[in-house]
Amino acid sequence: MENNELICYCDNVTKGQIIAAMEAGAKTLKDMKEMTGACCSCKCAEMNPSGKCCAQDIANVMKEYLVNNR
Repeated sequence: MENNELICYCDNVTKGQIIAAMEAGAKTLKDMKEMTGACCSCKCAEMNPSGKCCAQDIANVMKEYLVNNR
């Protein structure tokens, strides 16, 4: 997954922005919402090609980052 790949389609938040927020201290979805604005517009089911909310996609990026940066 490239860092410029959109993770939150309705708020235009990329993987790179999620990683940057984690590097700045984000640890939870609430932190991510506050720091990036991701998962706030509630239109992901309409805009996300998967047809579902981006919260799980954000969690997956966070997990991947933690595994790769231990």
